[in-house]
Amino acid sequence: MSRSGQPAEGGRAPSAPSLIRIIKPRWMVIVIATVILAALAMIVSKQQAATYEASSRIFLSTDGIPDSVDPGRYTQTQAQLATSTATLDTIASDLKISRDEVTDRLKTTPSDEGYFFTIIGKGPTQPAAIDFVNKAKNAYIAQLGKSGNGDTSSIEALNAARQTKLQELAGLGQANDALSLSRGRVLSGELTEIETKLKEAGVAGYAANASVRLAEAPQSNGQVAPNLFRNVLVAALLGLFGSIAGLWIMYQRRPTILDPHNSADLLGVPLIADLPPNRTSANAAETLVSAMSAVMSPTSKVVAFTPASRTDLSSELVAAVAAAWSDDQGVVLILDTSAQSEVRASLEGLPRPTSAELPHWAHEPTCLARSSGTGRGHILYNRVSPARAARPGGLAPILADRAPVVDLVILVTAALADLPMTAASAIQADAVVVITSSDTNLKELEQVPRDWPALAERVVGVVHDGRTAVRRNAGGGRSSTSASVESITSASPVGAEPHGRGSRDTEATDRYARPNR
Repeated sequence: MSRSGQPAEGGRAPSAPSLIRIIKPRWMVIVIATVILAALAMIVSKQQAATYEASSRIFLSTDGIPDSVDPGRYTQTQAQLATSTATLDTIASDLKISRDEVTDRLKTTPSDEGYFFTIIGKGPTQPAAIDFVNKAKNAYIAQLGKSGNGDTSSIEALNAARQTKLQELAGLGQANDALSLSRGRVLSGELTEIETKLKEAGVAGYAANASVRLAEAPQSNGQVAPNLFRNVLVAALLGLFGSIAGLWIMYQRRPTILDPHNSADLLGVPLIADLPPNRTSANAAETLVSAMSAVMSPTSKVVAFTPASRTDLSSELVAAVAAAWSDDQGVVLILDTSAQSEVRASLEGLPRPTSAELPHWAHEPTCLARSSGTGRGHILYNRVSPARAARPGGLAPILADRAPVVDLVILVTAALADLPMTAASAIQADAVVVITSSDTNLKELEQVPRDWPALAERVVGVVHDGRTAVRRNAGGGRSSTSASVESITSASPVGAEPHGRGSRDTEATDRYARPNR
């Protein structure tokens, strides 16, 4: 996009976010999340106690059921009776367990395909599950022969009580005394109550004798829990879709570059280099030097390397570009104004300078001087305090003194995320090259043309580094100095000293001393 917010001429608007393009550079996060959740599910499943299941079908007879009774509802009622509190208490009493445990282990399922329901029971072992179903089946059948209203009296007991009451009432005879009359009224009431219970028990008795046509022997259903395959599959799917959703939400909150042209379109400048992830330092340096030569003015002497985010610019890339440029042009000065940088560590492994024609300030303690690696060029490194570089004109004395005697000044600035600190130092350069990566926040780039037009005017191009943050910074530490320096140039070092001793310059370079004139 142009600096005014409209699409740049000959450019294109940033591409709309695509789910595939969002998750592609972060596929490792998805794999790790999926594997971790699947492994946790497997561990938890292995530690769970095994649960076995058995079942028995109870076939019901509908003979004699009035037409007003729905057979389907009748089947559902019988299934509910098998899980009634009276049945549960009977099972709990037989097995010497609590009613809650019986409720957890017992389940009845009425069928939609016929007049039967299924009793399903669970146990820690297969015999225990079968025994549990047998107890549940017997308890259900026993409940069919009980009277209503929760009374557990059987029909035989009610008949015996009725006969006893009738005999006692007959024994009173024709007595007319008050006591006999009172006792007769009590017996008549008790007989009426017994008759009512007998009617209810008669219905239950019919159900007991005629409702159950067949009760199957319990069948083993095998182990039902834990289901290792199902648990691992569910956990893996949860990790897969959960990580994808998390990455999508993170992108919406912090949009990053999906297409290398996105950053160029936002800044309204060309994409001068797209460095592939598998590139070498030497190839990247040659590509970047050629691109800088194409977009920079012949009179430009100071070029600023400005990363969009703090991790976008690697010290190894700065050292490689300086070495490649000095091989062709002579002397390159690196002014490092970033808050944290490992550029010095990447340069210390290079051979010491072989030319006696370097500027006099190149031999001061505040300056690190090294040969480019082929003996035809030299690199000078000076670290400047970020506080000084952030002041307007703070680099002017240094540039005025040192830029005329070198072929190129590479100014390593703070990231655009550190604006306005970055603007003060980058504006003092003749040209600004913005370094981006797939981790660059697009919101940090959008504010440059809108809020810092003076800085945007000096941006000549964008370089996109396709490597991840881990790979960009892998070679920047002191522990990997030799490995990172060997890839800066393809030629063998000339006049290099052994790395084992005398090759490390340990003087501090975090200050700038004005040279004596």
